[in-house]
Amino acid sequence: MADPAQFGHDRLAHLLSDRLLSVPRFQRGYSWEPPNVAEFLDDLKTARSESQPYFMGTVVLADDAADPSRQIIVDGQQRLTTTAILVAAVRDRLRQLNKLEPASVIDKNFLQTFDLEEEDNVTRLKLNAEDVRVYEEILAAQAPVDDKHPIVACYKMCIDHLAEVAPSEAHYRDLVNVVTHLDKSVQVLLAVASGLPEAYVIFETLNDRGADLTTADLLKNYLFSQSRTYLDHVEQQWSAVSRAFDKPEDLVKFIRHEHSSREGKVTTRKLYKVLQSSIGRGQKRVRDYVGRLEDSLQPFTAIREPDSEFWGRTDVDVRDSLLAFRRFGFESSMPLLLAVLNSWEITPAAKMVNKIAGWSVRAWFAGRLGGGTAEEVFSDAAVAVSSGRSKTQDHVFESLIKLIPTDQEFRQAVISSGSVSTGRAKYLLAQMERQHLAQLGVSVEAQPDWSGKSVSVEHVLAKSSGVTEFSSSADYERFQAGKDSLKNYTLLERTLNRKLADKPFEEKARMYQQSKFLLTRELGQNATWTLADSDARATELAKLAIAAWPYR
Repeated sequence: MADPAQFGHDRLAHLLSDRLLSVPRFQRGYSWEPPNVAEFLDDLKTARSESQPYFMGTVVLADDAADPSRQIIVDGQQRLTTTAILVAAVRDRLRQLNKLEPASVIDKNFLQTFDLEEEDNVTRLKLNAEDVRVYEEILAAQAPVDDKHPIVACYKMCIDHLAEVAPSEAHYRDLVNVVTHLDKSVQVLLAVASGLPEAYVIFETLNDRGADLTTADLLKNYLFSQSRTYLDHVEQQWSAVSRAFDKPEDLVKFIRHEHSSREGKVTTRKLYKVLQSSIGRGQKRVRDYVGRLEDSLQPFTAIREPDSEFWGRTDVDVRDSLLAFRRFGFESSMPLLLAVLNSWEITPAAKMVNKIAGWSVRAWFAGRLGGGTAEEVFSDAAVAVSSGRSKTQDHVFESLIKLIPTDQEFRQAVISSGSVSTGRAKYLLAQMERQHLAQLGVSVEAQPDWSGKSVSVEHVLAKSSGVTEFSSSADYERFQAGKDSLKNYTLLERTLNRKLADKPFEEKARMYQQSKFLLTRELGQNATWTLADSDARATELAKLAIAAWPYR
């Protein structure tokens, strides 16, 4: 039977002097930002000035079976790392003031110690792979190669802070007091577990309300606490998943969409409790869940990366659809996309991706993607796919029918649509252009890549047009309301678009006729352009939209 966990009090810097600690390889790297560091330094300064002890929360450690000389930090990594950086900055400030002996004592007691077996200095706090190099460069008083690393930012802030604490050699005792305060008065509640599974149970219990923790942190600790004999396997899979995301909130989005793709809509606020219930207890259930999460990572990543190798397994072109998801932020459809890509063969799945993009465009024009209704509908459709009930495009269409406007509704929505960002307008106009070419039996091969920087969106009636250029103030108000709408946009190569922004339509028309975009060339055949012409163009664009993003 494993030894029971030990609980007690300790002091923050004393943990560095009394133990050899390490950050586990699966733990996220140092992530405190300048505001966090500034608050930490200010709080310590206040506590020192008042000669008061200062409580810094809980630290959870676990014995490391692979390295009995060290203990693993389960909770407290950010605070301990910041403390070590502050202590290193004190040492370096003492060296700047030519106080070499106290600097040496601080280095030996808190930062590095001599290991008789290795016959070399070893760091008392060993960080993980993404942080270890820059941290050890600071310990060795070397200029860090990566000067944008969060640890470097923290170190610079500490040095600046200490220059104020001890502006000259006469104040060097104030530097020593910083370390003494950390060693004697900055208190923590310490829990030391006999192994990682027990440590994560403690961690989750102490943080049951989730304060200052992301859902990803809570979920990770729950999974590790339940994984038992599969711990190494679960660690590796979790690390593979979490490394794919730069921000914790993006990882949480993925976890939420993956869950919604199988079991229906869940909000971020309720996600952790729902996952606990869904996964249940037991190492096999945890192993299966993490495996499923890892399996979903590739299709999820591919949805966001049109050039992913994932799409090389099919001849269906999904690039424009994936760019639409990105430009319009169609997050609510993500569970359904995941369900389709996880459940169907790649070619019918890719075709379904294009259909979902088209239906999403229709729903966006009709204003049906706001609020929680759309996500609920898409998630319910996803569950039907994941469970095997929906096996065809027709089945999915029936699941989404309340979101998809009919041709008549869509036509009116396009005609009356308001302002559209130029990024979205590029996609919309490009798809209408392709539909126009297809209806005329013309190849799209010569068309420029609409998504590239070589193509811009041009205002037909100049955005800067003044009231004097219209027959009445009412017309000017109409122009103001629709100047950034689709009917006043056209695609144009940047080489043709230079210095056109404020030109009258007559000058623009000559340049439009040189474009490779047919809709733009046709626009250039007009001698003049009025608000009535814009309204007529809106009707023509609506006809193309109905064909470009068909109802069924």
